[in-house]
Amino acid sequence: MLDILFPSVPSIISITILSLACGILLSLAKVLLKVEKDPRIEKVMEALPGANCGACGFPGCAGYATNIVEHGAAINLCPVGGPEAVKKISEIMGIEAEVGVKRIARVHCQGGVNETKIRFMYEGPHSCTAAQLVMGGYKVCEYGCLGLGDCVRACPFDAIHLDDRGLPFVDAEKCTGCGNCVEACPRKIISLLENTVDVYVMCRNKQKAPVMKLGCSVGCIACKRCEKVCREEVFKDNPDVDTAIKVENFLAVIDYELCINCGRCAEVCPQNVIDFKKVMVIKRETN
Repeated sequence: MLDILFPSVPSIISITILSLACGILLSLAKVLLKVEKDPRIEKVMEALPGANCGACGFPGCAGYATNIVEHGAAINLCPVGGPEAVKKISEIMGIEAEVGVKRIARVHCQGGVNETKIRFMYEGPHSCTAAQLVMGGYKVCEYGCLGLGDCVRACPFDAIHLDDRGLPFVDAEKCTGCGNCVEACPRKIISLLENTVDVYVMCRNKQKAPVMKLGCSVGCIACKRCEKVCREEVFKDNPDVDTAIKVENFLAVIDYELCINCGRCAEVCPQNVIDFKKVMVIKRETN
């Protein structure tokens, strides 16, 4: 009679018993199969800045801390934490590591809205990456900054902004060298350079001067004055070094392994393409 009135009661009872049994088994498995987490992981995470910028090459600070403890990753890969983080982690792990030189972002373009020409009016999403996908960008110069701020949005430290010319301006005090802006730029006009060297070329154009001039008035014209002054003045008495700057593919390129940061190349550049701020001259040992 009960089966007729409540035909599903046996099924409900069976499912309930089975669920309880599964619950008990899962609880036992959680206790018996529990993997103990190395307490050093938490300590390393506390030593890291918590920026989760990914500059170390791992997925966030937690991923980096885990790889340090469990897989022996280098402890000096966090540019945000810098020497302080390296010191703390070395004490936790009982190892030593060389502290890297701080690097900051440098923008290799000075072609703002007044110095460059456009091929067409772009009305798509406000993104450099999106604009680059439309016929290779709306500017005549295919190497220069598009000025739509992908680098600004990529920076988690508020260290980069667009100036009144539509060009990225890097706040050296805030920049941690995480490299997010470098990755975000579709035209690769941003690089990370050591903060001890402050001479760099503000151009990426590799076209001949007459062609370059069609789209930008402030690009490198490959005149080689920088190369000449470096060779004939800066290193004239050094038989081991020819020059620290050379024009390659119609663009001045600095060899930072040789550059002594004297700034003579910037002084003779007729286009003011080479930026230089007075800092200490680097002494290079010669063989």
